[in-house]
Amino acid sequence: MKFLPFIALLFSGTAAAAEKPDVLIILTDQWSPRWLSWENPQVRTPHLDEIAAGGMIFDRCYTTSPVCAPARVSLITGLYPHNAGHGLWGNLLDYHVPPEEATLFRDLRAAGLTTAQIGKTHWSSGKIVKKVFGSEAGFHAALGLDHVLDMSGPPSDPGDRGPYADYLRELGLLESVAKDMHHRYLKWQYEPRANPAPAEHYHDSFVARAAVGFIESQPADQPFCLVVSFHSPHPPLDAPGDYATMYDPGALELPPNVPESYRREMRTIGHAETKAMLANYLGKISLVDDHIGTLVEAMRRRGTWDEALFVLTADHGEMMGAQGSLTKGRFYEESARVPLVIRWPGRIEAGRTEAPVQMMDVYPTAVEAVGGTLSPGRHAKSLLPLASGAAKEIRPAAISEIANDRGNNVMVTDGRYKWWLDGEKEYLFDLSDDPFEMTNLAAEVDRIETRLRMQRLLIDHLRASQTNLSEGYVPKVRRLREAEADAAK
Repeated sequence: MKFLPFIALLFSGTAAAAEKPDVLIILTDQWSPRWLSWENPQVRTPHLDEIAAGGMIFDRCYTTSPVCAPARVSLITGLYPHNAGHGLWGNLLDYHVPPEEATLFRDLRAAGLTTAQIGKTHWSSGKIVKKVFGSEAGFHAALGLDHVLDMSGPPSDPGDRGPYADYLRELGLLESVAKDMHHRYLKWQYEPRANPAPAEHYHDSFVARAAVGFIESQPADQPFCLVVSFHSPHPPLDAPGDYATMYDPGALELPPNVPESYRREMRTIGHAETKAMLANYLGKISLVDDHIGTLVEAMRRRGTWDEALFVLTADHGEMMGAQGSLTKGRFYEESARVPLVIRWPGRIEAGRTEAPVQMMDVYPTAVEAVGGTLSPGRHAKSLLPLASGAAKEIRPAAISEIANDRGNNVMVTDGRYKWWLDGEKEYLFDLSDDPFEMTNLAAEVDRIETRLRMQRLLIDHLRASQTNLSEGYVPKVRRLREAEADAAK
């Protein structure tokens, strides 16, 4: 297998650096927390289950945006889409996150860690990166990354020259995989059918082996932060090999908010077809779980697993038939809420919390864990006070933002209630009594006070999370007077 070369970075103070934990962040794509084993026993993820049993589960973690690029940009900037320096309310061509705002890896490198991301990045697209930075390598260096293996997902073009496409080409599999992907993208991404590549050559398997290679290549006394970014369980529904058949569709139970039939892309979908889609989707989740087990074994061989900070999360969820919808981009729980598990032996408590948090809070959590300094102007907050039991909440509410044909929309939740306005329609749900969001309370007269409280909560949150480029400004008169007073001393 061909890998991109690993870039070594030498630090002074190696002994001090060795006392810092390794950081392993698993970032998945389109994983709804409805399909976590502790929320739904139909899901088989034994490796993650073992990790979660010794860590903290965040049951009310929300993405800053229920679509890929904005969520991922929030993770590495610590900013919301509405902030200057982010500004991405949806996926977009010819965009790159400003390196001066994407400070996650630079903060970790400044703390003495080697930084790496392997798998999907999705912080940029188009020719703009090469135009501005000369090359993707130049862009990644500006972000503070020592190693990147960027792989957006399965190739749909036999002419693809990415690292995974080159790997498939060497195996003689590229043409069949690309043809299959092209057909799925054109016809129907949600057709549950095994990928032509066997499981050991599937794109997530390629990413996992590259990540193991990185772990094994690192000096024993040099800590690192490695983000392993899997494309699964994002459609197409192409779980490979045995993973395509490990769940029996007929034995699966659907959530109560999946209607008997619904229309998507000019087709009517019933429960039987939804269960077939779900079975393949769950197969992809179990595949990711097996790769998590492989990464944990690599960390054990390195000898740092029992001291490492481990994080699992996702950029956003997947509707999978809920509310008669597929894919993402909605504020319902299946789309806007995401998995979040943190394990750090001896440093955080094992348990669960329903305090509202944001997926981007992973950034300051990692920086605090390694004794680093968070760049100023970040709106993400460390999860360690919650995870250690030192605090019951770190923010009064979580929000999520996305733009659509009805404008820029923002959702707010305090962990129990969730409110949003989409165009002219208002939504209010009591998640404790109605976890599947089947009864919209926005029109209920006796809920007026709750609606107003949630609206005030959103306004307060937005006011507190604005980017203020004038912060710290001292008026000229005051500067002159202070200078005169200093000179007179």
